[in-house]
Amino acid sequence: MTTVLILAGGNSTRMKQDKSTMFGGVKRIYDECMKANVTRIVTLCGSNDRMHLFHGEVWPDPENCHGILPVIEWAINQLDDDILLIPCDAFNISEIGITELISQKNCVPEDEFGNRQPLFARISNQTELVSTAATLTGLFERFPTHQNKIISSEFNNFNLPADLKNLHSQ
Repeated sequence: MTTVLILAGGNSTRMKQDKSTMFGGVKRIYDECMKANVTRIVTLCGSNDRMHLFHGEVWPDPENCHGILPVIEWAINQLDDDILLIPCDAFNISEIGITELISQKNCVPEDEFGNRQPLFARISNQTELVSTAATLTGLFERFPTHQNKIISSEFNNFNLPADLKNLHSQ
């Protein structure tokens, strides 16, 4: 079984609006996961005051975790399942991309610009994680890059308003 962790705890300061609510938000990602037959979806919401924004299983960050790396490490350690990470700004992700990643072993997909996207990592063997990593990239450095040019835009990253030009209609 694969658990999807939707990462929705950030402040979205560079985007200047809450990315978890843009373009259908976390609900759209949740629905795409359901279409892909994912049976467990957990939204990591950041602070307790954001829990009401999301439905389903929602986890606030532990008080001792500050930053995306320790939160992801903590969440991974709570689960015995295979895991797929999906950031809330996965504006291009669909059932197709989710199904593609779930069918893989440990990997980090590559976006349409040739960038590895660790926030979409597929974790099937936690022993391959670099437990001493100081960065998210380092955590997944042992994972191979998954390339699929046909759907690579599904793994695009959106941090700035200018990035929205790379938004592909579903």
